[in-house]
Amino acid sequence: MLEGKTIWLTRPAGQADSLTAALEEKKAKVRSLPMLAIEPLALDESIKAKILELDQYDLLFFISTNAASLGMALIQDYWPQFPVRLAVYAVGPTTAAVLESFDVAAEYPAELMSSEALLALESLSDIEHKKALIVRGVNGRELLAESLGSRGARVEYLEIYRRVCPDYEPGVLGQVYKNASPDAVVVTSAEALANFTVLLQRDGLTPSSMPVYVSSSRLADLAGELEFTQMITMSGADDKAIIESIEENL
Repeated sequence: MLEGKTIWLTRPAGQADSLTAALEEKKAKVRSLPMLAIEPLALDESIKAKILELDQYDLLFFISTNAASLGMALIQDYWPQFPVRLAVYAVGPTTAAVLESFDVAAEYPAELMSSEALLALESLSDIEHKKALIVRGVNGRELLAESLGSRGARVEYLEIYRRVCPDYEPGVLGQVYKNASPDAVVVTSAEALANFTVLLQRDGLTPSSMPVYVSSSRLADLAGELEFTQMITMSGADDKAIIESIEENL
């Protein structure tokens, strides 16, 4: 069904390998155009102190695959034996799979990958006086922390990376579009969508010319504000949800 279809993927470099392989197995033509670059932060005393105090927290949240991979790499440097009593949460199955690769089991929402779905988990309904640590990038969404706080938890952040716009030369996207206009552009973060919009407009392309597949209703709303008019909302951001959505709509 996907044979000959051109799919643009916007995940950060190195994070779309399994999705690329799965799409190419279905004979799709895949082009990786990262719309986010991940820059780990230097290990300072604040980051180190929170990692060393990990066993003082009750709840540990990882809000992305980047948070999981970078966070667990740091944690294992100081905690070869992961704290037993710590309840671990992932924003979705892909993030949970990264944690599993570090032999850490996490609870996560099975249907949707979002902070909203995470907050709907029954185990997070009664967390008064619990101490929570959210592993994330700089300037992430505040919804999770605010909602946990409203339920009586004490919330802190462990910010270990920043997201930046990749450095594309002017005209690159225009040339790619000319050579291989997409049947689907997969976007799974707000920052990636915003960066994509800026780079499109810089190269004389319009958001309305792009058939975007977004991973949540929140991203769909943002895409509408940014004047994307060809839009499909997928059931999630994991490989399975992405492939199923593309197959259903192409």
